[in-house]
Amino acid sequence: MSTATLVVAMFVVALGACVLGLVVWKGYDSHKIALAQSETEMRNLSHSLAEHATHTFQGADVVLDDIVSFMKWRPHPSPVFNERLRALADNLPQLSDVAILDADGQLTYASVKPVPALDNSDRSYFRYHRANDDHTLLITGPIQSRTSGVWVFVVSRRLETTDGKFFGVVVATIESEYFSTFYKTFDLGPGGSISLLHSDGRLLIQWPSLQTGRDMANMVLFQKALPRSPDGYYLTVSPFDGLTKYLAYRRVSRYPLVVTVARTEDSVLSGWREAVRSDAVVATAMLACVVLLAAGLAAQLRTRQEVQNLLRERDAHYRLIDTNMGDVIVLTDEVGILRFVSMSVETVLGLKADRLVGRLWTVLVHPDDVPFVEAVGAGLPDSPAGLCVEFRMRCPEGRLVWLEANFAYTRNEDGPTDCVVSTLRDITRRKAMEKEVEALNARLAELARTDGLTGLPNRRSLDGFVARVITSSPTLSVLMIDVDDFKGFNDHFGHQGGDDALRQLGHLFGGLVASVHGFAARYGGEEFTIVLPGADAVAAVDFAESLQAAVRTLAIRNPASARGYLTVSIGIACGTAPCDSTVLLRDADIALYEAKRRGRDCCVTAATAFVDDAAPLQPEQPSASADATS
Repeated sequence: MSTATLVVAMFVVALGACVLGLVVWKGYDSHKIALAQSETEMRNLSHSLAEHATHTFQGADVVLDDIVSFMKWRPHPSPVFNERLRALADNLPQLSDVAILDADGQLTYASVKPVPALDNSDRSYFRYHRANDDHTLLITGPIQSRTSGVWVFVVSRRLETTDGKFFGVVVATIESEYFSTFYKTFDLGPGGSISLLHSDGRLLIQWPSLQTGRDMANMVLFQKALPRSPDGYYLTVSPFDGLTKYLAYRRVSRYPLVVTVARTEDSVLSGWREAVRSDAVVATAMLACVVLLAAGLAAQLRTRQEVQNLLRERDAHYRLIDTNMGDVIVLTDEVGILRFVSMSVETVLGLKADRLVGRLWTVLVHPDDVPFVEAVGAGLPDSPAGLCVEFRMRCPEGRLVWLEANFAYTRNEDGPTDCVVSTLRDITRRKAMEKEVEALNARLAELARTDGLTGLPNRRSLDGFVARVITSSPTLSVLMIDVDDFKGFNDHFGHQGGDDALRQLGHLFGGLVASVHGFAARYGGEEFTIVLPGADAVAAVDFAESLQAAVRTLAIRNPASARGYLTVSIGIACGTAPCDSTVLLRDADIALYEAKRRGRDCCVTAATAFVDDAAPLQPEQPSASADATS
C-alpha cells in the first residue's frame, strides 16, 4: 500500500469516528433537550389551564357573592329580578343558568324563561348548604340539568337571613361542554389528555374520553405528588389506558381543583426519534461520500503529476469560470475594449463570445443606461473593494434583461494593472419578483388596516385615525356601539347568520359616517366605534339616534331580544382639544355599559353615565335607575 493510500485510509477512519461520535453526542443532548422542552411546555400548559379554571369559577363566585349580599337585605325582590339574573348569565359566557332556591328547595328565581316549577331539595348541594354553616363556594358535579338536560357543574352559595338563619341556596351552572370545547383546542399528540379533578380525588372531566365521576384518590398524584408540591411533573402509567405518560399537574390555589396534562412518552420523544433517524441517515450519507471522495482523492494523487502542466496553463481562466458558475466573466483593458468574455455569455445573454472580444464595453449596455454606468465607473480607481451597478441590456432577439455588474481592478504587487474584471449576472427575474413583492406588501398593508368581515377599518386604523385628528379638531365625539343580545342571536341563527348581520351593520355604519366626514371601525366582536371630528355632544346624540333608527329600519329579526329585532346600544364621549384618546374611549365604553344597564336600544353620554351610574345589586345606595331595572 502506497503512502498516499495509507494516509487517505487513516483519514477516512478518523473522520468516520468523529462523525459517529458527533451523532451519538447530538442524540444524547437532543434527548435531554426534548424532555426538558416537553416538561416546560406541559408545566406552562397546566398553569394556563389552572388559570382558566380559576377564572371560570371565579366569575361565577363573584356573581353568587353579589347575589348573596343582595338577597340578605332584600329577600323578596320583584319578578323583574329574573331579568337581572338572565343578564348576568348572558354577560358571562361560562354560565348557562343562574337560579335561587328557597329554604324548601323550590326554584323561586332563575335566568331561564319562563321560570320552571322545580323542587331541588334532593340535590346534594342543597342538602349540604342546609346542613352546614359554610359560606364558601361549593363546586358539585357534573350532574344532569333538570332544565336543559345537559351535564353541568353546579357552583352554589348558602343564603341566610340577617340573623344568620338558612334562607335558601343561590346556584349557577357551567356546562361540561364549556371545558371540553376549550381543552380540545390543544394538540397533545396521540394518547394525550387533560383532566380536571376535585381536590378530594373525584374526576370532574377528562378529555378526550369525557369520563367523569371516577374516584382517583389512590393515584400517585394524590398519594405522593400533591402532598409534596402544589405543582409538578413526573412519569407514570395512565389509569385510563395503561400507557406510560409524562404528567404535569397544578393545584388551583383559590378553589379545590387540580388540573393535569398528560402526554405519552412516545409522543414526547417522537420528534427526537425522527431527528436521530435523520441524523443517522445524514451521517451514513456523509460517510459514504467521504469513502467515495477518498477513493477519488487516492486516484487523483496518482494522476496529479500527469495533468499538472496542463492545469497550470489554463488555470487562470478556469479559476474565474469555476468561481462564477452561471455568470458572465468579462475582462476589459484601460480604454474599455473587451479582451476576454466567458463562454457562459451564450447561455445567459444569447451572444457569441468571439464576436464580442475587441468591441467596446458599451455593446453590453442599453444606450439609455450608458451615462449612468460611466458615472459609476468613474469612481472605480478610488474603490479598492470594487463597485456594483445594475443596468439594462437589449438581447439580440429583442428581449430586455436586467444585469448586475460587479467590477474591480485586478491587482498585483506593483498596484493596479490596466485590466478590469467584471462579473455580469442576469437579475431580470429578481427585478420582476421585487415588483411583485412591493405590490403584495402594499396589499398586505391595506389588509392589516381593514376588518375582513365587515370591510370597515379595524382597531389599528381606529387608533391611527384618532391620533391624527385629536390634535387638529377642536372637538371630538366618540360613539361606542354594541349589538344588543347578540349572543342569543348567534345561538339561534348560528355564526354565519351573525356574520351576515355584522356585515349589514358595517355597511350601514360606513354609509352613515361618509355623509358627516366621520370614521367608523369595527372595535371587536359585535362592538363598533364611530369617531365624529368637530361634533359636540348635541350633534353626537343626534347622530346616534339617527343611527339607531337606521338599525331598526333594517328590521333584522332577533328572537333573543325582547323587541324581536336587532338593536344597538350606544355610549357617547365628547372632548375638546387637547384631550386624551384613551380617556375618550374609556368614557364611551362606560357610557355604553350604562346604556346596556338601562335596558338597551338607547344612547347614553359619558356625562350622564357618570352622574346616573348605579352599580347593580347594591341596595345600600338605591337610585332611580337601579330601581327601574331591579
